[in-house]
Amino acid sequence: MASFDVLQQAFADHLRDPQKVPFEQGIEQRRLNVYRELFFNNVKGFLDNGFPVLASLYSDEQWASLARQFFAQHPCRSPYFVEISKEFVEFLSNEYQPQDSDPPFMTELAHYEWLELDVSIRRTEQTVSPWQGGELPDQVQASPLATLVSYAFAVHRIGPEYQPQSPDGPHYLVVYRDDNDDVGFSLLNPVSAQLFSVIQANPGIDLKTLATTMAGQLPQVPAEQVRQGLLQTTQQMLSAQILLPG
Repeated sequence: MASFDVLQQAFADHLRDPQKVPFEQGIEQRRLNVYRELFFNNVKGFLDNGFPVLASLYSDEQWASLARQFFAQHPCRSPYFVEISKEFVEFLSNEYQPQDSDPPFMTELAHYEWLELDVSIRRTEQTVSPWQGGELPDQVQASPLATLVSYAFAVHRIGPEYQPQSPDGPHYLVVYRDDNDDVGFSLLNPVSAQLFSVIQANPGIDLKTLATTMAGQLPQVPAEQVRQGLLQTTQQMLSAQILLPG
């Protein structure tokens, strides 16, 4: 008689891919069907909720097939269901062989949708105290609830009515969460993206040092123009809670 561990693994393998891995250990098919549907539907439900835009670009059959491949082929390393979205992105990026029916921006769109979920549930031990307006603070820092990303495709615009077939980036976005727990994004130009990167790398940097640093990185632009642009962009990011007082 097989050990419990062996039976458990065989049962799990069957649930993942019942077409390839039969399970004949005295369990009636009706019960097996219930287990198979329960586990797969739970996983697919998380994918439906986590990637609504990506799912909308496929037929129901195509999306279910993609979910089935993920369920059968990807060994999830985390026992937490909330991690399924992250595992799905890793599957698409590192294991999945794209098909003709897959859009060229598949992995980037999946990453963007996962990032929105990640930011929405992200926990931080850092005190998040947003700027209250008025004079700009002497020092600033990046919010721990904000993440800068760069994509070759304009993923923030993609949907059934807009599906680009070739990249036109880079597109810089900051995905962030404010003190009302609302998740949003801000489209940045290369200079404002560089500004955010400098602040993120130097928490609590003062505005004077920040202006000097940015002027050194933009020698073709007059220093006063850099300073004025920096102040305006910093104020906008503070208002959106992408930045916080340092």
